[in-house]
Amino acid sequence: MKKILFITAFLLFTCGWTGYAQEIDFSKYHHYNLTVGELNNNDLDFGSVVAGSGTHSLDINNGKVVTITGVRYLDVIVEVNAQNSLYLNGNQGNSGDSQKSIPFTLQAAYANGKGTPNVGQAKFITNISNNNFIIRFPVLDRQHEPPGPPPAPPTNAFDQAKVEETAYLYLYGSINVGNVDAGPYSSQITVTINYD
Repeated sequence: MKKILFITAFLLFTCGWTGYAQEIDFSKYHHYNLTVGELNNNDLDFGSVVAGSGTHSLDINNGKVVTITGVRYLDVIVEVNAQNSLYLNGNQGNSGDSQKSIPFTLQAAYANGKGTPNVGQAKFITNISNNNFIIRFPVLDRQHEPPGPPPAPPTNAFDQAKVEETAYLYLYGSINVGNVDAGPYSSQITVTINYD
């Protein structure tokens, strides 16, 4: 008898402002906007799979794409935290129960070139540990140039739209489906993005 599973990983997006000790954080003292959105409205969805069917992967082309729109000459710090498993009915109480949880491995990349995202130009994030990572990158790639001078403070005449660009964060990965109970499996991925 085959068991059919429905698997989805959900994303939570948060955006905040933070400062860091021993750094001059120009963006902390000014009110630049940072917008986080979705390029595709789909969840990270592995579809219907059969119990005991092994590894199922979503590649970068089928992953979740998060948009980060901000001042092009500033850096952002992106922190991603994902659970290590998908749980039956999304119930985290099923953690440790091999019949009600499916191991999940997160993979990620980002693209910060000018214009529309290009998966071929994506930079893969390799420092993912336990489905978590923190990475810093400029909203717009500097083409191996050093950062420019600190930005001028916004004034009533300042139009942020003239200096905005969008970077793209790609989230994807794989699951390893063992002999698990039938039903919908899900978990959450939390993405926190701040100016540096």
